[in-house]
Amino acid sequence: MRTPFTTGLILLMVLLHPMPSHSNDPLFQSIGARLGYMKRVAHYKFIHQRPIEDRTREAVVINNAERAGLALGLPAAPTRQFFTTQITAAKAIQQYWFDQWQANPPPPNPASLTEDLRPNLLRLGDEIMAALTTPVDRHARQSFLQQTQTEGLPETLQNQLFDELRSLSTFGKDLQRIQAAGVLRVGTTLDYPPFSSGTLDQPSGIDITLAKGLADTLGVKVVFVQTSWPSLTQDFTDRAFDLAISGVSITPSRAVLGAFSTPYHVGGKTPIGRCLDRDRFNDFAAIDQPDTRAVFNPGGTNERFARQRLQHAELITFADNRFIFQELLAGHADVMFTDEIEVALKTQQHSALCALLPGQRLTHQEKAIWLHKDDAFKQHIDDWLQTMIKQGRLKALFDAALGRTRSSSSL
Repeated sequence: MRTPFTTGLILLMVLLHPMPSHSNDPLFQSIGARLGYMKRVAHYKFIHQRPIEDRTREAVVINNAERAGLALGLPAAPTRQFFTTQITAAKAIQQYWFDQWQANPPPPNPASLTEDLRPNLLRLGDEIMAALTTPVDRHARQSFLQQTQTEGLPETLQNQLFDELRSLSTFGKDLQRIQAAGVLRVGTTLDYPPFSSGTLDQPSGIDITLAKGLADTLGVKVVFVQTSWPSLTQDFTDRAFDLAISGVSITPSRAVLGAFSTPYHVGGKTPIGRCLDRDRFNDFAAIDQPDTRAVFNPGGTNERFARQRLQHAELITFADNRFIFQELLAGHADVMFTDEIEVALKTQQHSALCALLPGQRLTHQEKAIWLHKDDAFKQHIDDWLQTMIKQGRLKALFDAALGRTRSSSSL
């Protein structure tokens, strides 16, 4: 928690180096002004020996905010969460001042809560609500922190408020925005065949075809955005793209940040290595030995599996997933754990490589489209995928990618 000296120093730095203006400044100013009233609210409660927490009143405020938000087209759940966090922040400030006043009580004549303070709080609440329909710029965090700086407010709560504010201001609007812009931005690593490979100018793979098919259903063009496994989560959080489809596995940490479509592929990790080593590596225990060199690409589920499951083998990080199998072929590494579909593809392409534990799936993984939380967009994607599954077009696409058929049907 900041001290009064720290707060004064920050304000001085702001005056000397003002932040650039943002279209969200009126919203940030209203939130900051509302938080600024909390010292006066605490003053009234302290003098009149009222508790800081008033759950009945808090429930009224949150329910009113939800109803007002629905009238403006804002979704209920994130609206409730944002206003709940606002109340948490307000109580934190009030508690800070209660603690300060235990030793040095404030003057005995506070402003009236009902006649002076609450009308202003209601007015600011209306201003905040009206401004929530404008999406919050992801680059506006420092401006938000500056304009909501309040003595007694922990910076962690400030950042939480910004994250929830930004989620609320964009929630449910991706589908409408994408269709209005005429562009679907798709994040892809281009290093994970058969899902995605090639270059931005000439991308290829199952997921490239899927992305183009999805864009067609929306009546928009697709633009591919380069990402990588180490930067995927940050790029997603920064909204560098509208969705990620690059053989992305569903994980709990990713599900917290966004939403996943209906899975379009189910598989798991299995080891691949040189065929001449099949007798040496005939079970997992034989692989997990000190003289085994296990290679993985950083930032994804391959690295997570290797670090969690291999207790004795030597772990080798190889940054470029496009050429990682050359490390096996050249004898620089002995084994790699990756998804069985990639093992199937690579063993087709390289006769010297074999599945070391054929038919053994060591994990259960589902691959899906990773998108930002937007119920309407997710429903559109799920309906489209279900249609493709029922019509057999998805299976045809995978069969073609793995050489099981000569060509895939149209998406």
